[in-house]
Amino acid sequence: MPDITVSALRYARANDHDFPGPVDKRGVELLYRVGDLKRWARNRPRAASGTTDLH
Repeated sequence: MPDITVSALRYARANDHDFPGPVDKRGVELLYRVGDLKRWARNRPRAASGTTDLH
């Protein structure tokens, strides 16, 4: 997912109730299905250009 940064994913995980849940853990790392993340990214609302609004 080249257009989304790791920090944006971390923020979304903490603040977006539609963010997919983890499917497993490796040590302390949460693991996610790539398909779930792609579906979430495709369906998330887009802010108008030049704004910082999430919705």
